[in-house]
This record gives sequence, C-alpha cells and structure tokens, in this order.
Amino acid sequence: MKEINLKGLEEKIYYDECDNGLKVYMWVKKNANTFYGTLSVKYGSIFNEFKINNQLYKTPNGVAHFLEHVKFNEDKNTTAHDFFFKTGCDTNAFTTFNYTNYQVLGNENPKDNIIHLLDFVQNGYFTKSIISKEKGIIIEEAKMGEDDPYTVMLFKHLDNIFHNYAYKELITGSPKEIKKITMADIKLAFDTFYHPQNMFLVVTGNFNPYEVMEAIRDNQNSKNFAPYKKPERIIHKESKKINKDYEEININVTNRKIKIGIKIPKCSFKNIDDLHLRIYSSLLLKANFGTTSDFKDELIEKELISNLSYMIELFDDYLVYMFTIDSEYSTEILKLFKDKLNNLTINEETFARMNKGNIASLILEYEDVEVVNSIIQSEILQYGDVIDNLKEIYENISFEELMNFINKLDLSEQSILILNPLTKK
Repeated sequence: MKEINLKGLEEKIYYDECDNGLKVYMWVKKNANTFYGTLSVKYGSIFNEFKINNQLYKTPNGVAHFLEHVKFNEDKNTTAHDFFFKTGCDTNAFTTFNYTNYQVLGNENPKDNIIHLLDFVQNGYFTKSIISKEKGIIIEEAKMGEDDPYTVMLFKHLDNIFHNYAYKELITGSPKEIKKITMADIKLAFDTFYHPQNMFLVVTGNFNPYEVMEAIRDNQNSKNFAPYKKPERIIHKESKKINKDYEEININVTNRKIKIGIKIPKCSFKNIDDLHLRIYSSLLLKANFGTTSDFKDELIEKELISNLSYMIELFDDYLVYMFTIDSEYSTEILKLFKDKLNNLTINEETFARMNKGNIASLILEYEDVEVVNSIIQSEILQYGDVIDNLKEIYENISFEELMNFINKLDLSEQSILILNPLTKK
C-alpha cells in the first residue's frame, strides 16, 4: 500500500490498486465517529454516444441515471437498502454529467459495509419487470425536474450556451426519452462502464486501512470480470460562439432572475492546465463579484439586487462562467454587469489576501469526513489523481501569472437568460 503525503497539510492518503484495476483511496481520522465510503463510476449522462473498437453506440438520454436507480436491486426480493437498514447505515446515489456515485455512511463495521457497497454496485442483476416498474418512477422524477424552476433555469441556460454538447440535455432524460430505454440499453451501459478499471473507491473516517484494503482485495479477487472494453466517449465539435445570446422566459419563480453565461475556449490559454484555470478564475471572480467585493456591496446597498452568485465550470474544451442574479431591474443590472465585465480588476494586495485565504481554507477542510471524501473524488475526476502538492501550488502562484491569465481572457461570448415570474407582484 502506498502512502500519499499531502505536502504542507500533515495529512496522508492511503492508496492501493486491486489486480482487476479498482483503485482505492483512504483517509483516516481516528477521532471521527463515522466512516464514509463512495464508489464512483466514470459514467454519467454525457456518455450517450461512445465507441468500442471503432463501433459506434448510441443510447437514449438518461440511461446513466436510470441504471443508478435499478442498480440497488440485488435480486428479486432484496435491495441494497435492506442490508444497510439492518447495519444502521445511510446509503444513496446520484448521477452527474461525468460520473455516477454510490455512497454508504455509518458508525460501525466499516469493512462489511464497504464490501456490500462494492457487491451491490458490481452486481449485474436486471430484469425487464424491474426496468418496467422503475420507468414510471423515473418519468415522474423527470416531470418534477421539468416543473422545477432551478432545473429549467440551468438546462435552458446550458442549451443557450452550447450548440452540440450533451451537457445541455437533462441528466434524467426527458419523459419521452426515458420511455425509449430498454433492457438492452441498461445491459450495454453496465457491461461497458461498470468495470473495476472504470471505478474508484474512496473511504474516509475512522477505520483500519490495512484491514479494509485486505477485505476489498479478497472481495475483488473472488469476482470474475470480462476484459475492460475501453469505451471512447464521442464529443461533438462545439462552436466557440454562443448558441443564443438572449432569451426571456416566464417561469414559476418568486422574483425575477438573471443568468449570464460566458463561454471561453480553453485553447486561449496555452500551457495553463485545468487546475490553474479554476484557481485563477476563482481569484478573479471572487475579487470582483464575491461576498466582500465592492461591486456586490454597492448593488445590495442600492437595493438593485437581493442576491448574486457565480459558478466556474469546465465543459470539455470550454471554461464557462455562470452568474445568477436576483433582481427586478434587469435592464440596469445588465448595463452595470457589462461595464464591470469590461473592467475586471484585482490588485496585488487583494490577490495575496485571497490566496492566503485559500490556503487557510484548504487546511481547515481536512476535518470533515464527508468533505475530504468529496475533495478526493473531485480531484480524481477533474484532474486524474489526488493532488499531493495543492498547498504548494497556491503558495507558488504569482500575481504576474494571474495577470497573464486575465490578459488572455475573452469575455465576449455571453448568453443572457431572464426568468420572469408567471405573475407580477
């Protein structure tokens, strides 16, 4: 077993890999009252087109989410919930664009519960009756999503930003698409993506890593897996231009909301990796739009907005900034935002203060069992592995590097979405 020492944090992560390719990451906190296990499958909603040995496969939107639902069935009469209820554990799962995550959280007997997490996720039990029964449940979930203003807001905005990327499609799939999902689609997805080489396990909390790893290795050695098919996701070419630059819709929200999306090609930043793109973007947006920024303070003080938030996302070849503003004064806000985006500033003193804050936050994060588990997952999914020198990376970032990034930043491709309440106040 390898120990990954997190430089400057006085923390370590135990790492091992099973013979079948399953990677295991463990972080131990002896005084914790709980353990938390997550099994991530690198298969999410955007994998609706893929190749295996140059043969193209297409599945309806929503198969990854559908598979997550039916995966909890272990046989005709048993679900994973039955087992974890008896052991006093909470279990859940969720599907994102990029991956599906299965979880177990408990206080006792981590070894047996982690092994059962592996067993039920890797169990290929499906029947037509289960799929037929689950279809109605998932269609209702999708309909709820279509009626949820925040879901509509997000995917309508993504649809306006992207021309061809699968990110614009609902993770659940639409009710019409869900009806098309067959047993063959579910089996194809499971056999292709639910392979140990396409999964990784993260365990955090109070447990013995050597004991748990031995049990995991024995469990995986007892199972037979077909050779990994090495699927290749099809990524359609995406225009650098915004799909739709302006739209207003009426929706069931209490107050008017304004969404501004900015589409930025990653190719604009030669020799800047994804991690640094996120760090530079976070520093810049926090300085100009964050909680303590003069711009946000002024808008709130003038009662022009009631809230302002932003997200920084990486979608394949694009860096995207997404702002959400609660305001009844869309014309004025859009003018002020346009002026601000054309004059983004950060001085060296603010940069140093914010970067020190990032380092302090990084140290404090290594207290919570669930937070650390999420950090490990995110780093693996976004950057391919655990980052063992993140503190050093923050410490070595210079103001000149940040300014170089800002000088290359093109914010011209903007998509604006206005969400008006169905009924005026």
